[in-house]
Amino acid sequence: VLRHGQTDWNAQARLQGSTDIPLNDTGREQARIAAEFLADEGITRIIASPLSRALETAQIVGQRIGIAPELDPRLTERNFGLFEGMTIDEVHQHREEMREHMNPQADVDGKHYPWDAEPLPEVIDRVYTCINEHRAGGDKCLFVFHGIPFRAVTRKFLNDMYSSPNAAPVRFEADDDKWRMVPLDPDNAPIQQIYNAQTTMGRI
Repeated sequence: VLRHGQTDWNAQARLQGSTDIPLNDTGREQARIAAEFLADEGITRIIASPLSRALETAQIVGQRIGIAPELDPRLTERNFGLFEGMTIDEVHQHREEMREHMNPQADVDGKHYPWDAEPLPEVIDRVYTCINEHRAGGDKCLFVFHGIPFRAVTRKFLNDMYSSPNAAPVRFEADDDKWRMVPLDPDNAPIQQIYNAQTTMGRI
């Protein structure tokens, strides 16, 4: 599994969601570094979100290992509704001001989101269904997507939520009836969500 490389909005701690923001030069270099860690993993398919930051990350990896990425829209980032384009600090500042636009029911991460945001359980379900469908054929798949889908995967497979830095490659391994996550880049590894106020930006 690989989260996309850095974008300018990542560098500004700005919520991207379904807004299509491209990689910046740092993000492209991060993807090239990740590709080296993934080169010997025996990957046979690459499945990516169609948003350009994930697709370009997947293409950079694909060029290194000789596989063209496939697209699956179920891997798209969560739509944050009215919060898209805001910085993390702005979201915190405006939560009280935007109370009339907020969903009074907290989502499964304990946070409140606007009514027009995609509910987190729906994101978790679509990402989990997508991954299991592609895995069913026996291929060794690399999934390239976004921060919230990464948390969805860790919640379903590890029963915990982790934040992934930009372009932090990891391998999921089955151990009997349990799964474990193995970071491939020791200097760029996911962090348990409870310890991480916001997603980090990976190798810079």
